[in-house]
Amino acid sequence: MKNFNHKFAVASVCTALNFALGANKEAKAATFTLSFPETQFFIEDRYSQNGSGIDGVGDTFVSPNNSDPSTLPSVVKRGDTVSGRVDIERRAFYEFNIGSLSLAPNTVIRSAIFQASMQEAIPFSYPWRLLYLDIFGYVGNGKPDLSDFSAGVRLDSENPLMTIVPLTFLKDVVDFDVTGFVNERASNRDNFAGLGIRVAKSGIEQHGIYNYGQVTFTPSLIIETTDIAQPVPEPTTIFGSALALGIGGWLKRKKSSQQNKRTSQH
Repeated sequence: MKNFNHKFAVASVCTALNFALGANKEAKAATFTLSFPETQFFIEDRYSQNGSGIDGVGDTFVSPNNSDPSTLPSVVKRGDTVSGRVDIERRAFYEFNIGSLSLAPNTVIRSAIFQASMQEAIPFSYPWRLLYLDIFGYVGNGKPDLSDFSAGVRLDSENPLMTIVPLTFLKDVVDFDVTGFVNERASNRDNFAGLGIRVAKSGIEQHGIYNYGQVTFTPSLIIETTDIAQPVPEPTTIFGSALALGIGGWLKRKKSSQQNKRTSQH
């Protein structure tokens, strides 16, 4: 009987350990690629006829090929073009419906990358090896607004050109890290994460050049999520639970055995 009780206690300890350790499930990851924004549009800031230059305020909506400026949102076939010059600037805007992802309460966004598959880059600036693009984030509403032209905060800046002296090559893809911004939108339960792409104005200060040029690309938003893993119990908690189960089972069986003896004596 003692040997049996000993085996039972050991089995109880092992069972408790397996139960406690098994509760720590591995985190599950998932990837969502949003290749088609809910809304995409283009806005230009144009040189006014009275002689004043571009002022950083959006003047008009345009389609990528300038064929029908009244068509909104524009249907992009070849790619999205952003450009910056002295007399005109075009910015591209995308509003992704992140509310449609329907993330579970225990799911968090681990990474969010705005990926531009590059098709063309034409720098208008000396030394023609730098053409920085800025990405800005703003709270979207699923529709084009001229006020989006100057909205948002700067999230990242990348150069689509790669220089191997004396040659300059176009990168295949350019990744903009927008993880923090998309996480904030998801936390606030905003349905639309708005992202604007423009030719950076920081070229003058950073590199001593006028950062002008034109870039054509195909956009997508790649979101990686992960489930929050259950915390691993402390070793003292595990062994304490195991010991309690083992002793509890042993005492229960001992009490039952004593009751059986009393019954047999009567």
